[in-house]
Amino acid sequence: MLEQLWKQANFKLVPSAIIFITSAAVATHYGKMHNSSVSFELLSLTGVIFFIIFSIAFLNVTSDVLQKVIAIRRLGIGRAGSVKFIIRVTGYIAIILMTLNLLNIPVGRLLLGGAVLGIIIGVAAQQALGNFFASIVLILSHPFSVGEHVVITSGALGGQYVGVITDIGLTHTSVREEDGQIILLPNATILSGATIRAKRA
Repeated sequence: MLEQLWKQANFKLVPSAIIFITSAAVATHYGKMHNSSVSFELLSLTGVIFFIIFSIAFLNVTSDVLQKVIAIRRLGIGRAGSVKFIIRVTGYIAIILMTLNLLNIPVGRLLLGGAVLGIIIGVAAQQALGNFFASIVLILSHPFSVGEHVVITSGALGGQYVGVITDIGLTHTSVREEDGQIILLPNATILSGATIRAKRA
């Protein structure tokens, strides 16, 4: 199943990679030539446009495939969505920066302004960002999986929770307790102060 999935994706990934790498090379070569003619400028601009289109196509196909792989491995829809979201955000930022570089636009001031804006947003949304980054750590460290029976004990969470993990999202982990009730637990609190005992259900 996984092998077939990657084979199908490679029909799009390989051509997209070849075209956006070639386009970047063309845009770099002709865009940085001194006293370039109008035809060279148009060729460079065409290279930039092709780079944007096919790099986005490559990113979207890759993130979609990885999301399906995670879903096939039954690691949770929320976890698959989280991975896809992280990959796409990181990829789009990289594409924007590379496009600006191909257009000979200095990115130093933009990065400085983005850093300042990031600090302001980080202070304003500290709790939400804490849960988001905790979800990344939970995805990587993998202390429990969807379908596992867990006992989560934490004073910050108000005691002990016993049930089955139903989903691991960007901000919360869903636990179905023995009475059928669904409890949403903040990822940051789970990561920082919870004792977890997991057992496959």
